[in-house]
Amino acid sequence: MSRAHSRRIALLLAALALASAGCGRTPKADPEEQARIAEWQLMASAARVPRALEALRQRANSGLVEAQSALGQALCQQSDPALAEEGLAWLRRAANANDARALLTLGKLELSGVSGVARDYSAARAHLVASAGQHEPRASYYLALMARSGDGSAEDHAAAAKYLTSAADAGIPQAMFLLANAYREGDGVPRDEPRALALYEKAAELDHPESIQALAMAYRNGELGLTRDPARADSEQMELAHAQTHAPPRP
Repeated sequence: MSRAHSRRIALLLAALALASAGCGRTPKADPEEQARIAEWQLMASAARVPRALEALRQRANSGLVEAQSALGQALCQQSDPALAEEGLAWLRRAANANDARALLTLGKLELSGVSGVARDYSAARAHLVASAGQHEPRASYYLALMARSGDGSAEDHAAAAKYLTSAADAGIPQAMFLLANAYREGDGVPRDEPRALALYEKAAELDHPESIQALAMAYRNGELGLTRDPARADSEQMELAHAQTHAPPRP
């Protein structure tokens, strides 16, 4: 992308900032508008539908933070570097307004170093902590991954388990699975096989393949306090085939 184009984006966002300065409280979308924004984001992300992008830009230009966040997320998924850079600018604007989803998305980008964003563990942690502070469970999940891996700091498996608990309690199957593993091994939490079994079962009910596989092996080998049950193991294995085509998306 040319420097001239970058300057145009910067000037546009600066003008938007000036236009919204001193206007009092940030406008919030009502539930019906939020549903429309979510639909436009899906259309813009999946197929870059021009009318969806235009609708999001119109709402974003009006100062609607939810639209700024949605537009930023949609544009960051595009292969066009110019659109991706514009998306980052919108995300940062929404994050500055403390939008939980924008903070989450920025944190994920900084954690992985994609879409033209340099890997920056410190910035990622700051954005994810701010998002998690607004009860965004996916941010807690990524904070758990950072704590487990020691990304940017020493490994802290107790902190990882705490973050996984928040994400699992909010219904994220992958967090349930990782937390079950932690209780099974006593990794950052006291060893607790009944708790591990309950978490595997809860995630399996949500078609989480790895959890179903863990249950199948537990029934086959008589693990996690279960009696060996080859028939139940086979039944779980059959469920696995179904779950692999209906697995919940990763956070």
